Amino acid sequence: MYLLLSEERLGLEGASRTAVLFAVSVALAVLSKVLVEDPVRFRARWARGRTGALALVAALAALAALWAAAPQPRTGEGSVDVTRLGAGGG
Repeated sequence: MYLLLSEERLGLEGASRTAVLFAVSVALAVLSKVLVEDPVRFRARWARGRTGALALVAALAALAALWAAAPQPRTGEGSVDVTRLGAGGG
């Protein structure tokens, strides 16, 4: 969420951005519990057979879309050169 809801994308900074990030994170956690964890734990009827396979495919498609929507990391001034983080790299 921190990458997807950047200051530039939201137009917010400071406490207001933190509040939005917190609210979105909690909402996604609740959805995850209700739609993923509880059906597995309680063996929901819809999670079996064709419907369960369709739900799995839909979840994988949503994850692929999220991966595609994630912004590329910025390089240049202000970024960290990870090749120099090793032992003796400076």
